[in-house]
Amino acid sequence: MAVGYRQKRWREAERLRVDVNATMAHMVAGGVEEAELTALAPRLADAHAALVRQRRAGLSPFAELPYARAELKRTLELAGEVRGEFDDLVVLGIGGSALGTRALYHALRPVDHAWHRPIDGEMRVHVADTVDPAAFAALLPRLDLRRTLFNVISKSGDTPETMSQFLVVREALLRDLGAVAYARHIVVTTDAARGTLRQIVNDEGFRALAFPADVVGRFSVLSAVSLFPAACAGIDVTEMLAGAADMDERCRDADPWHNPALLHAGVLYLSVQKGRGVVVLMPYSEALRAVGPWFCQLWAETLGKARDLANTVVHRGVTPIAAIGPSDQHAQLQLWVEGPDDKTIIFVRVEDHGAEVTVPKGYEDLESVAYLGGGGLGALVNMEQQATELALAKARRPSATIVCPRVRPFTIGQLLYLLETEAVIMADLLAVDPFTQPGLDEGKQLAYGLAGRAGGEGRRAEVQRWVVRKEPRYVV
Repeated sequence: MAVGYRQKRWREAERLRVDVNATMAHMVAGGVEEAELTALAPRLADAHAALVRQRRAGLSPFAELPYARAELKRTLELAGEVRGEFDDLVVLGIGGSALGTRALYHALRPVDHAWHRPIDGEMRVHVADTVDPAAFAALLPRLDLRRTLFNVISKSGDTPETMSQFLVVREALLRDLGAVAYARHIVVTTDAARGTLRQIVNDEGFRALAFPADVVGRFSVLSAVSLFPAACAGIDVTEMLAGAADMDERCRDADPWHNPALLHAGVLYLSVQKGRGVVVLMPYSEALRAVGPWFCQLWAETLGKARDLANTVVHRGVTPIAAIGPSDQHAQLQLWVEGPDDKTIIFVRVEDHGAEVTVPKGYEDLESVAYLGGGGLGALVNMEQQATELALAKARRPSATIVCPRVRPFTIGQLLYLLETEAVIMADLLAVDPFTQPGLDEGKQLAYGLAGRAGGEGRRAEVQRWVVRKEPRYVV
């Protein structure tokens, strides 16, 4: 008998919904007119058709990750090998190689999972995405290296931060475990055929997983890059991919009134055209806190571009911001309500937060406190989201809401795939290449040169000339 995500009725009950009402003019003064959305329909149809063509040509490989069965099988097999052998997994990677894993782990494991006693073979996961010496040096002494596995993630093996971390860890493992035993404590996720790390894997015999060849890092969350650490932590990644596939099925519809990514991208694009190019993702759920930074990298590197495909300056791009409802509705709402009218808010509302905490009755003679007694904290969070949506609307500030039935692997898979697909559709509407990152590449090349990489002498000299131009009188 079909159970869980294999059952159609179950999937339908767990589907995300995208509510754009509070972006539209019938609810928010200055919002998107339905006539504007109707006029945009041909462009949305073109964007959808372009995505279909790209997939057929193999140019949108991220969209096929929910169906990569062979890769999933290898990922689960390796996770099964190491669970029980190790208690801790340390992810050595930056950017997309770290943010996706952190989003999954924070959402789908208990908040204290990284430091509580291992249960049922679930490995504790630590994402070491910084080369700040104080932070990195503080992590290693807290681990029993004999029971710790390190997942080194770099598509090319040229990432200086990750490779520096790897060299530090390798030296520690060699010292404590010896030249033979240490190799079992390393799993490498890198390009399957080429690159520095692949050469090291071949030379050292490390266990390895493939970083999808044509997938850029910020779109890699549904690959072995993040699925392996998640599976090690006991997260049901098969269910998560089923959620992503379910969202993909809905996003194959060319009608924006039935395609959540197409409708949401359309109203966001029109909002951007009205000068609201700052897009704030604001989950009303502590579990989804780490989705915000992942979203920021995804949308910043995909859409934060001023030049179109013809290299012509056409716009200022999209600026993503991460917030968290239960705290930032107090910390930032003043700015959003009375500050510049340049923002569109994307709320993520979780209908069922799981175990509820009931507020005890007390101080019943004080009206300002007594009304809280008997209510629940989860219910209060959702009331605050609805109130914030209305407060923004009264101030002529548009918002949209992604409604999530609950936080579980199936819904997280939907959410991540939705935001990835929307980013690609928005890129088409803005006429920018979603898979390049020219600004970041320039900084990387300059850093390589400054650090002394062979062939980078000219870059090193360029940075040095820049530094010597600084005048002491401007330093106080």
